[in-house]
Amino acid sequence: MKRRAGAQLGCPGVSVSPNQWFAGLVVGVCGVMLIRMLLGDRRRDRVDAAARRLGHHLRRRGQHLWHWRRRRDESARLAEEAIQRARRVRADKDGNVIRPEAFKGPRKPH
Repeated sequence: MKRRAGAQLGCPGVSVSPNQWFAGLVVGVCGVMLIRMLLGDRRRDRVDAAARRLGHHLRRRGQHLWHWRRRRDESARLAEEAIQRARRVRADKDGNVIRPEAFKGPRKPH
């Protein structure tokens, strides 16, 4: 089957304008509100609690995704600072154990 130049992928001849998307969203919200009104008190409370939990989860997930790069960069910076501090300290190295020279002096009684 040959495609014409400029033909759209997906359903042929179907294009949805932003107004149609908005109208569909409004119809969906109205449907959810109608169903909510038809529920009993206890079930409505459970549905509302589940919606609040979902909203809280989505908000936390969004914040996590929004700030992930800054956290990654800060963690890398802190790790690099710790590595540089460890290199500056005068110490004896015994394999992977580091014994700073500050531990060699006499200990003060407390």
